[in-house]
Amino acid sequence: MKTSNKRVNKIVYAILTILLGSIGINKFYAGKIKSGILSLVFCWTLIPAILSVAEFITVLTEKADKDGKISVTSTRRTNVLFGTSLVIFVLFLIGAVIPWESLFTNCKVFTDFNTWLSNIKIGDYAIFGNIIGQPVVTDASTGSSSGVIGAFGTWTMTDVAIFLFILTTVIALCSKIKFNDFIATTTDGIKKILPVAITAMLISIVLVMMVTSGVNITITNWIMSLAKGFNIATVSLASIVGSVLTGDFYYFIATLSVVFTSAVSNADLYGVVALIMQGMYYLMMLIAPTSVGLIIGLYYLDIPYGKWFKYIWKVLLAMLIVLIIAAIIVFALV
Repeated sequence: MKTSNKRVNKIVYAILTILLGSIGINKFYAGKIKSGILSLVFCWTLIPAILSVAEFITVLTEKADKDGKISVTSTRRTNVLFGTSLVIFVLFLIGAVIPWESLFTNCKVFTDFNTWLSNIKIGDYAIFGNIIGQPVVTDASTGSSSGVIGAFGTWTMTDVAIFLFILTTVIALCSKIKFNDFIATTTDGIKKILPVAITAMLISIVLVMMVTSGVNITITNWIMSLAKGFNIATVSLASIVGSVLTGDFYYFIATLSVVFTSAVSNADLYGVVALIMQGMYYLMMLIAPTSVGLIIGLYYLDIPYGKWFKYIWKVLLAMLIVLIIAAIIVFALV
């Protein structure tokens, strides 16, 4: 296991990590000044606290030398912190795009937090407004909004991209990467992602044309007209085709839900329709060539689409059967 030359008392470091790691005291004790400052600055996010718990557990399992000391860094500890950070990061991004305040009527915590951020000042100097942009604030009387930083749960892919760039910069600073190396690495990354980004853009253009021209609606209407009223087969087929033609869950629901609800007159069956629509959409995103996430994933893993299709089609078929059986059961219970 790779370690550094500097060593600290294991018991002291472990205690400082679990009790004061959220504000970086353990990092200062270990001589990691930059890491300590970052923990202190971002302690309000609770991320340093979560990382401290993971590090504390790892430190306890490390063997100290005869003087009761351990290295301030180790490959194992670094891997654990990286894995924990990755999980936090993924969960954060998922949470950032889920419309919490739309799903829960009385949930205004994220908007209130944005308002609080906008009011933070040093004297008359608005910190966020002048450094990274004013958080979005909505005027309750007029309904108009101003600002550029969306509340958590309203982030767009642009917000996510900006966040990724900032996070990458912070990681580079913490890792003591030279500025020239950081620029070179970033440039190489842009070159690598450019082909798949262009592909994703072209897919998006086609999908937008499908939505704006009404082609997907016309096809869905025709499929639904093959049977009168509610029919699991036609709803499933229409959902499959609509998912492939749309490729985006928001547009899929926004454009086609009206078609489904118009064809199914019994409101009690809307739950079954919703189950089929959502299930079929996510199944199709595992195999549809219009799935941007799938195409990007296959590109970076260097897996040919044909090879992926041969690997996944049996699993997809099994999941499709399970979904249809579930829809039949729910339909029978309505």
